[in-house]
Amino acid sequence: MYYEWRQFDPSPVPDPEETDRLHDVVVIGGGPVGLAMALALHKQGVDAVVLESRTQISDGSRALTLNRESLHFLDTIGVSEDFMKLAQPRSRSIVFHGSTELWRTEYAAEPHERFPQLALLQQCWLEHVLLENLRTHAPHAVRWGHTVTGIDDRGDDVQLDIDTQGTTYRLRTRHVIGADGARGITRRLLGLRYEDVVPRRSSDARFIICDFSMDHDLPPGRRLFIGPDYAPDSVAILHSQPFGVWRLDYQAPEGSDPEQAATPEAAEIRIREHLAMMGIDAEPTILWVTTYRALGRTLPRYRHGRVLFAGDAAHQSPIFGGRGLNMGFGDVNALAWRMPLALAGDDTPLDDYSAERTHVVSRTLDALTPVSLFMTSADEASRTLRREVMSLLPEAPALRELIDGHAAAHISDFPLGTTDSGVVGRQLSDLRVTTNTGDERHLTELLPSHHFRIERIADPEGAPDTATLLLRDDGVRNLVAHTDGPAPALIVRASDDAVRDRLGLSVPGDALIGRPDRVVYAQKRVTIEPTDGRPHSALQRVFVELSDSMSALGVDDTRTAAARDSLRAAALEGAAS
Repeated sequence: MYYEWRQFDPSPVPDPEETDRLHDVVVIGGGPVGLAMALALHKQGVDAVVLESRTQISDGSRALTLNRESLHFLDTIGVSEDFMKLAQPRSRSIVFHGSTELWRTEYAAEPHERFPQLALLQQCWLEHVLLENLRTHAPHAVRWGHTVTGIDDRGDDVQLDIDTQGTTYRLRTRHVIGADGARGITRRLLGLRYEDVVPRRSSDARFIICDFSMDHDLPPGRRLFIGPDYAPDSVAILHSQPFGVWRLDYQAPEGSDPEQAATPEAAEIRIREHLAMMGIDAEPTILWVTTYRALGRTLPRYRHGRVLFAGDAAHQSPIFGGRGLNMGFGDVNALAWRMPLALAGDDTPLDDYSAERTHVVSRTLDALTPVSLFMTSADEASRTLRREVMSLLPEAPALRELIDGHAAAHISDFPLGTTDSGVVGRQLSDLRVTTNTGDERHLTELLPSHHFRIERIADPEGAPDTATLLLRDDGVRNLVAHTDGPAPALIVRASDDAVRDRLGLSVPGDALIGRPDRVVYAQKRVTIEPTDGRPHSALQRVFVELSDSMSALGVDDTRTAAARDSLRAAALEGAAS
């Protein structure tokens, strides 16, 4: 096996003196989001305790792919180096129809970026890295085998009832963060329900994930198969992983028992069929198998009094496009720097967290709706549309945008209101810069851990085609208050074109202001309007509308022909525009 799982001894019941203590934050759930939350909070000087009902970290690969924004987040909590030592950068993505290759995307290194666009590491190893780093900062922060049985928000604090191996105790905290997943106790104890964003019918299809090893030199990468030869009405995704492990995600055969389809024996049959289709003669060894549904839903709010939610406890995402854990780390990144402000007596940042993240998450799920309907094809209408899309591809290649979730809109913009400087809310782009000492660095390496300001300044001694930037630490503050007095500053230089393109700073005097999570929220002289509409192209809207109407009205030859014409027209019009 690529990881040696071990059982942790249940953490002891705290003594009476400990139970009387008022903690800053209790995190319920010790998965990747909960561990990252605790680590981020401890780096902010916040006393955080993690309660985990299990006594081991997660099994299997589960959440496998992190995007560049998540890698930057891991850097802020000090674990990116350990993660990248183990991770496998995504090298290529290939799309097939049956066994015929349609197109491929090669992921090349980008000179202005510190991290790859995507990097893969099994969730168990990610949790291992997070746990080891958390132990360094707070050796006893995680309490294994401690199950929350009651939550009482008393206004000034929260009282938790906890059971560990039949012994119960109570714990007091100023805030609770539920990071215990979609089936977690936090949401259920508060009686909260998710709201669907992706149409519920897409979740009717069941998928199997199987990790396996094999002795073969197949180049690494992600391979998406639409209608593989052995199952023309399904989809399958073959991923390479670190440690010589492969993963096949595939649709459970229609009419099959999902639990039976997820047995190692059944999974081995499907993997052998898939390898045979690819012409690979290798013996697979099954390592891990599980099932999932492509759910896309969210809580309406992520703050309920002194209880907040993050990760799958707050929202669930279809796996197409790899957004689930990445959105969870986005939650942590947006909440951790706000928590000290709340502990200092200002609860407004917690409401801002909820408003900001529900906006980003719901729009992300909306963006994934077309590809979720396409990939799951859980009813006859969706299956018919998928067949029509694939048959139209040769004459209308713009239809590709319906097929791969990694091409769906990445949502990071959000509205925060309006000011003269144009409040935007977007992730800061990285930039290769040179310091006054001649060192080549990336801009994000030099940012302070507080709010920051980047200003383009006049530089009479600057070289042609070079821009000079002043980086200033704006200290710990909220979104509107400003720090008085001088702030630490650093001068760097970079390509004029890159500064214009990546930062939007065109002339001396242009400036941007950002938060500890690298979100730019104000930009002078350059107005960037926040986008708040549906993140779909005209073609994607047509596909969703056709799927909705055909699911409601039924499928016949007339509707199928009309749908085909609509898809062709939308694809050709989009390509022309």
